Amino acid sequence: MKLRLLWIFASVLLIVLAFSPPVFATATQCGIHKGNEWRCAKDNYQADTIRIGNESTRHVSFKVGVWTSTCGKKGSEISNGSFSLDPGVPLALPLMEARANQCVEMFIYDCSPDVCTKVLSAHTL
Repeated sequence: MKLRLLWIFASVLLIVLAFSPPVFATATQCGIHKGNEWRCAKDNYQADTIRIGNESTRHVSFKVGVWTSTCGKKGSEISNGSFSLDPGVPLALPLMEARANQCVEMFIYDCSPDVCTKVLSAHTL
């Protein structure tokens, strides 16, 4: 009887694992997006901080939007803000934790006086 119950439990567990979506973890990575903005993204990874630096010799204004989604599906914007930095000044912004099968993205865009990838840097701390 005990062996039969163990066999049933093992079979149910195997079925659940076989049909569960895979869980991958991707640490936050920042890269150029659409040629003129920064995108920092992760899935199933801890909260961390993104450092945005003004690499130009002029004052820079820009926007930051944070999006969340079930990985592979259309997401929704959860925050958006406007910022500005003087030359050589960095800004540290928190990026929330992403749970299993959740993707979190931070977009740094709409920079002035030039495109974001020319005047700003972005990376995790």
